[in-house]
Amino acid sequence: MVVSWTSLFIRAELIGLWGCVSIVGPTIASGVSFSRNGCSPLSLALLGNFKRLPFYFIMNRRPSNLSPQQSLSSNIQLNKRRHEPDTLAKHIKKKRPSDRNMPPRIEAFIPESKIYTELSEFERKLDAMIMRKRLDVQEALGKPTKVRRTLRIFVSNTASDQAHQQQNTEDDMNYDMDNGNAASWTLKIEGRLLDPPIPTKKAQPVQKFTSFFRTILVEFDRDPKVYPEGNLVEWRKQANAPEHDGIEINRKGDTNVNARIILDPEYIPQKYKLSPLLSELLDMKLDTKPQIVMALWNYIKKHSLQDAEGRGIVHCDEKLQQLFNAPTIQFTQIPDLLNNHLARPDPIVIHYTVRTDKDFHQSPQAYDLDVELDSVVRQKMMNSVASTQSQKEVMALDDKVVQCVQSINNSKIKRDFLMQFAQHPVEFINKWIASQANDLEIILGSSKVNVEEMRRNEFYKQPWVKEAVFHYLTSKVQQRMQELLNTQKQDSP
Repeated sequence: MVVSWTSLFIRAELIGLWGCVSIVGPTIASGVSFSRNGCSPLSLALLGNFKRLPFYFIMNRRPSNLSPQQSLSSNIQLNKRRHEPDTLAKHIKKKRPSDRNMPPRIEAFIPESKIYTELSEFERKLDAMIMRKRLDVQEALGKPTKVRRTLRIFVSNTASDQAHQQQNTEDDMNYDMDNGNAASWTLKIEGRLLDPPIPTKKAQPVQKFTSFFRTILVEFDRDPKVYPEGNLVEWRKQANAPEHDGIEINRKGDTNVNARIILDPEYIPQKYKLSPLLSELLDMKLDTKPQIVMALWNYIKKHSLQDAEGRGIVHCDEKLQQLFNAPTIQFTQIPDLLNNHLARPDPIVIHYTVRTDKDFHQSPQAYDLDVELDSVVRQKMMNSVASTQSQKEVMALDDKVVQCVQSINNSKIKRDFLMQFAQHPVEFINKWIASQANDLEIILGSSKVNVEEMRRNEFYKQPWVKEAVFHYLTSKVQQRMQELLNTQKQDSP
């Protein structure tokens, strides 16, 4: 009898399931939500985990005076669905740590999941190692590392269309300065980095000539009346401008010209020239301000010039008094006091004579300038820390992993649901209906006791029922006695 009742019940539920499918189809297409009153909970469960469907159930009780069709139509509401990609992205971002975990006892169904667990553990160790290395790189970037190299500067010039270069000797009066064959010359200022004294296989930093200077100024000693194009040429570094291996200046003329080339080096960080007194005291001529302050601090400690009680007070010796013109100073005043003894470094001045009697002329001297370059390793570390492309790729792969794990979790929940129903259908349906009824009562807040359980006689045979009845009757008796006492007091004169 039980088997036949179960088969009939399942058949009825399957009929209700097809009815629900006919409702769900247009509902999903139109993006509306509907009530589950039109079909039983089991029918919805057979469709899958109904709590994860892309629509929402409006669990309202059906009034007793409405038919099922009227109740279903009244419960259909036109609710706009949220944008699914945005909802999924927020879900992944919010629940990523937990969603990456595989469901328990999944290895019995998917043996390969053990490999995923091992890979996840390896990924955690790898992330920790990468984080440690990143912190080490950031700490190393805070300590500037420079490579000292030598920049060799060459000055030369070429001459073209000069009188001695003409194939046919002509009178100088016939030589037109305004035509395309006017005599001219080109001054070239170039430079290149010399190879390191100790050869190495490591990549060496490569920087162009103009990257080492703030400005390059060239003055020509010519008569401005004869040559109105100007005798002063200035090149100034511009932000985000391309660098060059040298500069060329083209001018017209057929006579030798004296030129003065002024090169203003660029130091990063900025260096300063020390005054004679400060240079003699610290034994340095050119350095950065932090290094100068550190050298002065070492001098103060070496000669024990700090006050015994106030460590921020410095008692100046004879040399410091000549430098600062004060017997005592505060240590915090030293950076400001040093400004009077610091100046911009002197520019490099090169004198050169442009020769027009030769096709090519080069200065017999080459000028070497010591420069400091950022190491190639430091540049690579900065690029590695600043790069976000690899992080974006890792995040994209993490999102795919989250989606796959979420799909596995959903499939596991559906499988457990259907397996329990297949093994013990009657018991499972009763428990499931009772659980759903309890959830419904809690959501609606209409009762603190499960209505489904109150319908059964076993509910009133529990041990706590007698005690509850006793307390209930006692409260009623006390309430009645209180009412009688109040009445007696009112009747008494």
